[in-house]
Amino acid sequence: MISKQKGFSLLEVLISFVLLIVGVLGLIKLQVFVDKKSEYAANSIQALYAAESKLEYFRTRSMDGSADGTIAFDTIVTQATPELINGYKVSWEVKDSMPTVISGANVTTLKEVNIKAEWLDRWNETKNVTLQTMISRYSEFN
Repeated sequence: MISKQKGFSLLEVLISFVLLIVGVLGLIKLQVFVDKKSEYAANSIQALYAAESKLEYFRTRSMDGSADGTIAFDTIVTQATPELINGYKVSWEVKDSMPTVISGANVTTLKEVNIKAEWLDRWNETKNVTLQTMISRYSEFN
């Protein structure tokens, strides 16, 4: 017997709806992922600017506290509480490196500085960017 059925069966329609729903859910998940990553990229760039501004503040210091710089080399120390710069919590850790004996005194000639800028994203997750550098007692500007 030859069937003269036209159209789709109920099972075929249900299978096509399931496939369509899976595809749409995948696109929604992809959109959420892209949105989250783009927000992180925008915030990390702004946090990087905040951390760089503090790093440049340290780099333009005076050699040993003379009048032409911003701060003395010996005053660059670890910050216990974060400083708020453009809405980002900026903190830094300083480690003294390469002690040298000058005129009988033990003098630090190099400091390792780690600067971290933190923020909360819209899901209340703490995110951060970190910069690491070394600063010499002897300024490149003098």
